[in-house]
Amino acid sequence: MKNLRNIEFWSALTIILVTILLIIGTYFKWFFANFIVGPFRFTHWLSIMGTFLIAVITPMFYILRRRYPKRNISLTRIHVFSNLFAFTLISIHFAQQMSRSVHPEDRTGLTLYIIVSILIASGFLHRFQILEKGGVYPPHRNRFLHVSITTAFYLIVIIHILHNLGFL
Repeated sequence: MKNLRNIEFWSALTIILVTILLIIGTYFKWFFANFIVGPFRFTHWLSIMGTFLIAVITPMFYILRRRYPKRNISLTRIHVFSNLFAFTLISIHFAQQMSRSVHPEDRTGLTLYIIVSILIASGFLHRFQILEKGGVYPPHRNRFLHVSITTAFYLIVIIHILHNLGFL
């Protein structure tokens, strides 16, 4: 398998495994990340930074990829690793929210986390061609899923923000 010798694959997989450990640690309160910084909890700031990264880097990736096709490999790396880092930040926030004794009434957060998880999974599978080998899953289907879920991400982020600010 080609990915077993690919440092980029192992780096991405390591980030995902570290994210899982951070989720578990945050959920079981092994790490204290629930302190207030300004008007929000620290984990909210992490989530805001993660969401901002995804919301800005993703369209920049598509624009720059078309404008500079010779830089596609480096732009793809930036896209993959910045979104994995953003997923880590968002995951810490989500784990902290789920560890509360009183769960938030807002279900857009759960929906948003599921969407971001699908985005990361489909991006990982597409980038490292895991399901595409042997014709198991054609690349155009995964790309369609990835782009569609990205659109849903933007819609749910807007609804989530408006709901938590009290506008909805």
